[in-house]
Amino acid sequence: MTNLLDSDWIAIDGTLDAIDFSGFADDRSPAELARLVLNAYSRPGDWMLDPFAGLGTGLITAQAMGRHCVGFEPNTARADWVRERLWPPNRIIQAPIQELEAHELSRFALVYTSPPYPTVNLDDDPWGPSYFADMKAIFASIAPHVAPGGRLVVEVSNILTEDGFRPLVGQMAEAIGAVLRLEREVVRINTSGWPAGPGVQHSSLLIFGA
Repeated sequence: MTNLLDSDWIAIDGTLDAIDFSGFADDRSPAELARLVLNAYSRPGDWMLDPFAGLGTGLITAQAMGRHCVGFEPNTARADWVRERLWPPNRIIQAPIQELEAHELSRFALVYTSPPYPTVNLDDDPWGPSYFADMKAIFASIAPHVAPGGRLVVEVSNILTEDGFRPLVGQMAEAIGAVLRLEREVVRINTSGWPAGPGVQHSSLLIFGA
C-alpha cells in the first residue's frame, strides 16, 4: 500500500463503493483514500474526528481499522444512516461542528475530513459569503482538541463547473493556514474515470499540524 509519508502525490482508483443510502451519495471521498490517511497518521486505538462526516466513509473506515472515531453531521438522514453502522465508543453526533464544545470528547490523534464545497459564486452559495471566515473559525476551534503530535488532514479539490473555476485548494490552504501550521500538500490523482471533485480528476490532501 502507498505510504502518504513517502511522496507528494498518490494515484488511486478513486471509484466510490456502492452504498444503500437512499439519497444523494456521490459527494464522498473513497474509502481507499481514508485507509491511506489513517495508516499514515494514526495507530489502532487512536481517536479520529471528522467534523463534516457526511455519509461516514472516514468513520466507518476508521472503525474497521481499529481506530476510535467521532463525527459531526447535521443532516438527520445521513447521521441516522451512519449511526446504524457504528458501535460504541464510536459515534456520530447529529449537530454541526460548531457545537463541538458542548460535548466531552477525547483528544484526537487525527482529524480527517472533506468540508462541504462552496459554489463558484459565494453570493449564490447556501453557506453564504462567510464560507472561508467560517472555515477558519471552525478549524481554530478544533485545534485545542488535537493531541500533541496530531495532524489535521483536509481533502479538497478545485472546482470547475459551467459557472467558472474556483481554486479552492489554494483558498482553503490560506484560510485554514491562518490558524494552523500547513506542513505539506499531497496531490491525489484518480486513475479511473471517477471525478475527484467537481469537474476535476485530482484533489489535494492539505496536512496541518495543530
